Amino acid sequence: MRAILQDEAFLTDSPWLSDDDQSVIDAGWMIGPSGSLLLTALWGGRRTDLPAAEVGPYEYEVNDANVPLDDLMDDEERFLGRAASRALHFAGQLLGKASNLPGSETLQSLVSIFIDKTDEDFALQGANVKFFTRRGEPLPWLDDLEKFQLSAIAVMEVSDLRTLR
Repeated sequence: MRAILQDEAFLTDSPWLSDDDQSVIDAGWMIGPSGSLLLTALWGGRRTDLPAAEVGPYEYEVNDANVPLDDLMDDEERFLGRAASRALHFAGQLLGKASNLPGSETLQSLVSIFIDKTDEDFALQGANVKFFTRRGEPLPWLDDLEKFQLSAIAVMEVSDLRTLR
């Protein structure tokens, strides 16, 4: 993801969000079981009991948004930069909306963009954006994002909003 964030297409893009993405942002956040931070539009009341050790992993599972990117394929050379711009803009909007909620001081967003242009499904992949706090059991693979070869991955938190561009 580091290389994509230096790309001219990322640096100059004005991201646009679909109505569905904007509705997730507009719906905002809610406080769920055990103080979990949940995207209101995605929660669906799946659980009511939640041990403290499962808060972060549960948020990661529930707060799982897909940001469509297929409309960006008209310019394949600028695709990845524009895809990162859109996905990080979406993540940033939601991180900003959560900044005053209890527990938000450890809120993070993981943005993943599929980068294997040789895959026949490349154009169908959207950006995957997940939100979770660093509460409960840690997600051990977060310490080595470079091992993912087919996706560009970035982890953002509220403090990153000031320095993103």
